[in-house]
Amino acid sequence: MSRAVLSYDELPYGSRAIRESHPAYLAAVARLFGLDAPAPETARVLELGCAEGGNLLPMALAAPGAAFLGVDLSARQVETGEARRATLGLSNAALRVADVATFDPGPGSFDYVVAHGLYSWVPPPVGEAILALVGRVLSPNGVAYVSYNTFPGWHLRGLVRDLLLRGTASVPNPEERISRARDLLSFVAANARDRSRAYGEALRDALSQFSRYDDARLFHEWLERENRPVWFLDFTARAARHGLTPLADARLAAMPMGRVKPDVDDLLSSHASGRLEKEELLDVLRNRTFRQTLLARVAPPGREEPDPAALDGLSFTTELVPLPGEGPATAFKGPAGSLSTDDPRLVAALQALHAAAPRVLSLAELAPGATGELRPALLRCVVAGLVESRAGQVPCVATAGASPVASPLARLEAAEGPLVTSLAHRNVELDPAARHLLQELDGRPREEIAASLALRLVREGLLTGPGGAAPADEDARALVAEHLGDALASLARLALLVR
Repeated sequence: MSRAVLSYDELPYGSRAIRESHPAYLAAVARLFGLDAPAPETARVLELGCAEGGNLLPMALAAPGAAFLGVDLSARQVETGEARRATLGLSNAALRVADVATFDPGPGSFDYVVAHGLYSWVPPPVGEAILALVGRVLSPNGVAYVSYNTFPGWHLRGLVRDLLLRGTASVPNPEERISRARDLLSFVAANARDRSRAYGEALRDALSQFSRYDDARLFHEWLERENRPVWFLDFTARAARHGLTPLADARLAAMPMGRVKPDVDDLLSSHASGRLEKEELLDVLRNRTFRQTLLARVAPPGREEPDPAALDGLSFTTELVPLPGEGPATAFKGPAGSLSTDDPRLVAALQALHAAAPRVLSLAELAPGATGELRPALLRCVVAGLVESRAGQVPCVATAGASPVASPLARLEAAEGPLVTSLAHRNVELDPAARHLLQELDGRPREEIAASLALRLVREGLLTGPGGAAPADEDARALVAEHLGDALASLARLALLVR
């Protein structure tokens, strides 16, 4: 057994939903760039390096008419994922232990291939084998998602990584190595003198990650033997050897686009000729460290930026929230940024998306009889990441019914910790009370849910009366019932309910 396999078995990396790798997202981006990608609802999907299936299994749950296969070299993680798949009864998914360098999926092609957190973390021959495999199995109009660490951003990170590798080389146990690495990084950052500005920024960047990430993620990012960043143009050249062409970046905001961002495009055009050269130059200007490249078997028909007309066949959702205020412009704010606009059509569209969430709306629903007028502004929001485009619906309800039912996967996850996966393929962190409520939503009437939830909350010390004492059963039930509607509405808005 290789050292890499042992490290992933001893300290499982785990896996969570990667929004940009979802077939509905990939299909939307592909169609914007002129490629008629297969329908996600009936697609065949392959994930390389699936770990415990945290990205693949939510996809399978949300698309029962599609077929999903995940492979990983870590038997421990595959076993965990397979147990969860069996518990959920997902007959349209399977996880296998396999080496991607020699994996043969058998006859047939795949419409979507996902390789997240894999390409940079394997030896060069295995990286080449990954691209060769994608080139063999990807369907004619299929889309592959490959993420990797990239230069120039990883030049400085690599300096810190080398320091940590050297300082922990004598420690064999992964958990002890990450503990030693945390201590060493803190010591160096606090005591290094006469360092250059670049060195100081690299240390602060690493400290920021070490404060935010768990041990498993830090170990496999910073202390694995294999972590090979690559220049974007070098990656595309390697992909081309296997019949693969870059379609787009999964983050459209990272791409230069003359129609949407003419100032950026004009700046890059003075030193780069084509789209790919501009993309790498933009990486240099932004010191980019990570990429999510979408690959296709065939080049799109001359498109270097999204086609506004393609918006007509897509649906949209947003996390933007309208802000109160008066004046000629209306302001919106969300996790991906903010926006202020006096375009009445865009304001109406964003307000409609906010009201409909988590359901998605088509362009025709957003601008009845005036789709042409809304397209340019909506496209700018999609490119900026403020509005998400999708091919197909989100399989959830916007309001809870009389006998509400939560996503079965989210119910399982809520029993284990605060992070759950929504039906919109988002990672959602719940507070303790919401976690307990989610576990109760199995189709019983609201009255029964309120009674059962009240017992849970009292038992866990999450519901107290005057003076901190546990309330009487009847008082607890009444208090829970009073707030149950609002709590269910919150879960529905997070795309966690199927009924």
